[in-house]
Amino acid sequence: MPAKKSLANQMLGKVIRSAREYRGYTQEGFARKVSMDRSYYGAIERDEFNLSVDTVLKIAAALEMTACELFGRAKL
Repeated sequence: MPAKKSLANQMLGKVIRSAREYRGYTQEGFARKVSMDRSYYGAIERDEFNLSVDTVLKIAAALEMTACELFGRAKL
């Protein structure tokens, strides 16, 4: 298992998971919505990967949020 990433990735992963669950998506369903492999998406929520700007924007749009809102909720 990859090492955990920074506190910023941990907080962002928690916010993404919370927003996904609030909207009623399973990890698998949401991964399909954003055209992402489910295991990769799950690793994002578990903060195992550094996220690219493009990935943050894609996830935020699918959650009907802005990247700024995601970062704000993560207190970043």
